Amino acid sequence: MLRVASAQKVSAPALPTVNEEKASSTETLPLLPRAVDEKASATPNQAGSGLASKPQRERPGPVSLTGDSSSWAPGKSGVIGPTLSAFSPATLAMIFFWYVSGALTNSTSKQALQQFKSPPFMSLTLMQHLTATLCGNILLRLLGLRRYKSLPPEAFSWGFLRMILVYSFGFCLTNGSFGAVNASFVDTVKAGEPIATMILTVLFLDSESVTLPVCLSLLPIVGGVSVSSMAEASFNLKGFAMAMGSNLCFSARSICAKLLRSELGRNMDNANLFLHVNAYGSMLLLPFVLYIEGPALITILSKFDRPAKLFIFNGFLYFFNNQLNFLVLEKVDAVTHGLINCGRRVANIAFAIVWFGIPINLFNGIGISLALIGAFCYMKAKQMSIPARVSGLHYRQA
Repeated sequence: MLRVASAQKVSAPALPTVNEEKASSTETLPLLPRAVDEKASATPNQAGSGLASKPQRERPGPVSLTGDSSSWAPGKSGVIGPTLSAFSPATLAMIFFWYVSGALTNSTSKQALQQFKSPPFMSLTLMQHLTATLCGNILLRLLGLRRYKSLPPEAFSWGFLRMILVYSFGFCLTNGSFGAVNASFVDTVKAGEPIATMILTVLFLDSESVTLPVCLSLLPIVGGVSVSSMAEASFNLKGFAMAMGSNLCFSARSICAKLLRSELGRNMDNANLFLHVNAYGSMLLLPFVLYIEGPALITILSKFDRPAKLFIFNGFLYFFNNQLNFLVLEKVDAVTHGLINCGRRVANIAFAIVWFGIPINLFNGIGISLALIGAFCYMKAKQMSIPARVSGLHYRQA
């Protein structure tokens, strides 16, 4: 009986199945065969047994299908299907606080920028990067909550610099759009990020194909963004162009991560890589901010009144929102994370409408609903395409 169980363990595929995921959380060792598991239940201390001494295969880290700051490390693949930990109280609490911190980050960005006639959105982005760098160094290097990892020598390449460029520029455009139009409209336009992802995938990733369901899921997104734009009272071309430009940047960041096939993704966790990207992003932004918005930034910091406090508070929210994002990403699979992110977009829009008292008419509601439904359909279409690729991989390996 034990021989049969051992053979089953050796022949098991590298990726766990959906049923195995339901039986074990992400915090435990890989699922043991039934025969061995029954014997092990009678002997709690397995450390000295020959079975427990076998090295366990390290489980690959999940990668988000969303194109914003959800995933950093290239070359990793997530587990397909829901996991038990996705419904645990701890994970639900993380998701709740991720929603709250995300809504507050966007709303305080809008609130900080509307204090000025000419919103210093680049200064706000620099403050976010600097605050994230400071908090990351405190948590990793001073408090040691996680092991600090310096960038490997191979990280200093054009591919890594390209990822920093599109990431920092994407947040500049996002904050610029918050300064130009209503926060709820910005999040509606940003629900159209899958459109930019599909375009860039077709142009730059020849190895990845775009399926028909994915293409069809983009139609309600296009329709929703179009209807919402026509009905938006605060609409202006500058704000709309900045929001769409941020979609391109964050989609390009995901493409850059996939093209960056180096040891960076295998040796660097999300928290450390986020720290380094923000640190180098701060150095990249600083000369441009001083040249374009230098007097405004100096005035904000020297007075240290309401705008300065909002800038700093927003920076802390930006940092903790991304950390909660990474914690959720470690607990659920990539597709589940993408679907949760669709819900986060709904929460951001609803919170902004209530926070700023934005009037919503029938066409606004239709446009927002269509865009969000399309984003949800896009993630479900991606979910449909992933199992086919995984099963094909298993067939080739067999």
